[in-house]
Amino acid sequence: MKKPIADKSALFDRDPKFFETDKAAVAAIIQAAVEVELFTIPLYMTSLYSLQGYHQINSKGSNMYQGRKWPGLAPSFTPGLLKNLPANEKAFNTIFSVFIEEMLHLQIASNLANIVGVLPKFTRLSPETANYAWSCYGDTKTEIPYILDFEDCKPPFDKIKVKLDKLCLDQNELFLAIEAPEGEEPGKTSAIERIKDKESERKYAYFPSVPLKDWKKGDKLPMFGSIGHMYQCLWDYFDIEYKSEDGKTTTLWEKMYSPGALQRDLFNVSSKGHPYREYQGLETVIDGWLPPQAKEVAFKLICAITDQGEGKGISKNLRPVKGLTAVKPVNQASDQALKKDYPSYSDTGKEIPSAKAHARFGNGGQDHYERFLEIKKDLEAKAIVTWDMWREERKDTGKWEPDDFKCDGYEKNPYFDKLPTAEVIADAMNRLAVPKKSGSGEIDTDKQEANYNQFCQIATGAIAGITTVLDAYWEKSAVGFPFPSMGGSGDRLMMCWAVFGKLPDLSRGVQPRKKGMLYHACQGMNLNTDIKTPDVNCGSPEVYHNCRGSNSCKAEGGCGFVQEVGQSKTCSSSLRAVQAGCGLPAPPYSAPADNMCKSFGGCAVPISASQIFPEFENTTGGKNVGAMELNDFEGSGHMTRKIPGQVVFSTGDFVYDIAWEAFKKVLASRDSEAEEPVKPQPSDIRLAFPPST
Repeated sequence: MKKPIADKSALFDRDPKFFETDKAAVAAIIQAAVEVELFTIPLYMTSLYSLQGYHQINSKGSNMYQGRKWPGLAPSFTPGLLKNLPANEKAFNTIFSVFIEEMLHLQIASNLANIVGVLPKFTRLSPETANYAWSCYGDTKTEIPYILDFEDCKPPFDKIKVKLDKLCLDQNELFLAIEAPEGEEPGKTSAIERIKDKESERKYAYFPSVPLKDWKKGDKLPMFGSIGHMYQCLWDYFDIEYKSEDGKTTTLWEKMYSPGALQRDLFNVSSKGHPYREYQGLETVIDGWLPPQAKEVAFKLICAITDQGEGKGISKNLRPVKGLTAVKPVNQASDQALKKDYPSYSDTGKEIPSAKAHARFGNGGQDHYERFLEIKKDLEAKAIVTWDMWREERKDTGKWEPDDFKCDGYEKNPYFDKLPTAEVIADAMNRLAVPKKSGSGEIDTDKQEANYNQFCQIATGAIAGITTVLDAYWEKSAVGFPFPSMGGSGDRLMMCWAVFGKLPDLSRGVQPRKKGMLYHACQGMNLNTDIKTPDVNCGSPEVYHNCRGSNSCKAEGGCGFVQEVGQSKTCSSSLRAVQAGCGLPAPPYSAPADNMCKSFGGCAVPISASQIFPEFENTTGGKNVGAMELNDFEGSGHMTRKIPGQVVFSTGDFVYDIAWEAFKKVLASRDSEAEEPVKPQPSDIRLAFPPST
């Protein structure tokens, strides 16, 4: 088929009576852009973490996890070119680079939305009403939302399914289709070439022109044919000029532009731990500009999205903004900046070459389509191994071995006697993957399915812990970005692949919450019960999530990322030491699994059995100790009641141990004569999960 020729003259001297309709079209398209960018992220993450391999958890000056490794790859460094990496590591680096740029695209689309008065929404693809399940993916699904229905494509593209899957040739073809350029380019199959030629064979009129024909507020948007064309339509709307009686013209952009609207930036913000702008030649926010200059920044941002994705920017229209010259943006992150912003460390805390810089800058010269073409070569050569393939190779032994969790320096770890051993972790992984019926060697298939379902719910809940925060992040400046959630959600996707060799099924929503219920974060710490024996469940499945900001109720969370009391943006992996003791001012931190309400507690449900509090930033000159407040939750409304005293903790303490101490003190405040609860042994799922990163 050929792309319809748009009548660009329709953009100029437009009757003002169409403004409200045009404004509604912009709102619809820009929300569609947010959803399309978000739609790609679980797809890429699921395949990314299907790649077999291991990673370590390292930080500056720390050897807490020396000699330990966990299932799942992370960005890798090798001297020279990326092609020198083994195929799995090269593929991981490549998809990781795409994933990070999709996060940039999501940020750009969201900032564009806010700057024209459209509040972006992030839970429409996985709504709370569906328990945050993602129903847009599946074995029978054929639509890239707003872009393309593969049933309208020529063979072999009509066989593509829009589903979550391991990294394989079929899935890579889906990725190529998502990133396909609109028009013909050497070595690429364009979006236009994929669609059937005859109009009668297609359900949608692809590649619409602007203004959208016969469209009105509330109507369904047409299918755009490519992501690039969707952004071109958005730009064309911004370019619309309305005639006036005095001969002056006003663009739709000028009428919708909302200077001072909240803008968010994860990439070019500068701080002590992130000293340089990652994109030295690109403004990543629209902040403080007059309307014409702001429109130019918007144009460059949209071009950055399409340049990185399909390898080509959008075009300007016939009547350019007077006095301004379009300069093609530099859309590649700076290697020098990335190395300083994202340093890497060995498992003894020594700085080594930056793996994230290597992955991102090393791939930054290619667009996303070209990167997936490179992966296709290794897939065709059968050089890539995914977790299901690895498990098939081990079918004779059928189990994890302790050496899978060890590397050099294992016995030199300073917490060797306190951390779960590699043997214990291997046994836990095997019990989760292949549980046996009590008293026999038979596989308990019901328990196996229950374990898998639990991992799927944990993965779904982890991603919901991101999207629910994002719904507020672009609305309220006090809400912080759930940074650790990104790593935590990756861990949860990866662990499902590693344990079961199966896809983390995000269509299985989290269990719905019951109104008025006080849920608990982790094993044994259920404040609802009066029974003497603690609840040995791992945590309330209704609240599986990770990172502060995503917990929406009391007593739901605890990880190594401590949270200052009364703050929702201070979640940090480094602690400020304070003097602790009787009679001193209220402690500054929220106790794990005892935080008082939404956004006021670091959370990771469940808490890893290997989670250790990190090094302190000691500003007091005293001992490296911190203190946490205590809360109880009373009555049917679970009103917060402060409890006298505090829990003191220090570097090297295990997070679950501190959470348990807080739990005991809360119970003792209710009844000082009550028998002290017995701490349960770590559950298999807590043993299997790596510490929050």
